[in-house]
Amino acid sequence: MDLIQQKFASVFSAYEVTTQPRPDGAVLLTLRSADGKTIKRNISYAQLHASEQLTWVISAIRRDLAQDASDLPAISQLQSQHRFALPTYHSA
Repeated sequence: MDLIQQKFASVFSAYEVTTQPRPDGAVLLTLRSADGKTIKRNISYAQLHASEQLTWVISAIRRDLAQDASDLPAISQLQSQHRFALPTYHSA
């Protein structure tokens, strides 16, 4: 297992992780869940070698996984349910 695959395996421990190198230096990441669902993402060479971009890619994949699993809260739960007037200040 190479370093890139180890990194993704540690981040996505609930999934079977495989990586395939691409000719341009990119990597094809495949995540397979216990129920057999597979998710594939192409990660460019630049994204792999810039820590900020790699962090963004990992966050995007986590978001996509949560969305697929319907773990995202409904919009109504995100909105404030309590409406009230703003405070008013008077000079003395």
